[in-house]
Amino acid sequence: LPTMASMLPIVYWADPVQSAAVFTPVIAFLLAIQYNSLISVLAYSALLLLVLVGVCNVYVYTMVVLLKKLPDEPSSDPLYNVYGADLTIPAENVVRISNCTTDIVNSGLTELKRLFFCENIIDTVKFGISLYCLTYIGSWFNLLTVIILAWTGLFTLPKVYINNQAAIDDAVISVKTVLDGLKAKISALVPVTTDEDKKEK
Repeated sequence: LPTMASMLPIVYWADPVQSAAVFTPVIAFLLAIQYNSLISVLAYSALLLLVLVGVCNVYVYTMVVLLKKLPDEPSSDPLYNVYGADLTIPAENVVRISNCTTDIVNSGLTELKRLFFCENIIDTVKFGISLYCLTYIGSWFNLLTVIILAWTGLFTLPKVYINNQAAIDDAVISVKTVLDGLKAKISALVPVTTDEDKKEK
């Protein structure tokens, strides 16, 4: 399975061909299901793959058997390297993904419980504002559009940051300073209730 370290060069476009090979199929699939049903997209994709394999087989037969311009070897097939690909999923990877997913779900549920039960009033207010903003985002875009934008941003924003790192860092520091000051003022006005305070009560 790909790790974060192996994905970084791809999103940074260190190798444009490799990055394009990862970015293009996914964005094409997302755009396709944006305007067509998932069943149609899967069926046409499978048909396209089937046609591609058929064309390769015809090419090999023509060049090797009929015209004899290529040697009668497996390497003459353009899909030779693909045939040996291992498509099985190791059991340990499934266990690792399952454990990671469980940890994420449990931590997410714990955090939601903390936010909904107002264990920290400031965090709960920020959570409420975020939910209110999401109502506007939901009225502008559907989930699939958000996924398309997120996938596009994953492959564009890191490169933009690398090319403009100094200016972006200065802007982020300025915004963070303002937000920290605002948070400090709100904290001074609104008492924060912690679990220890609740136990004492």
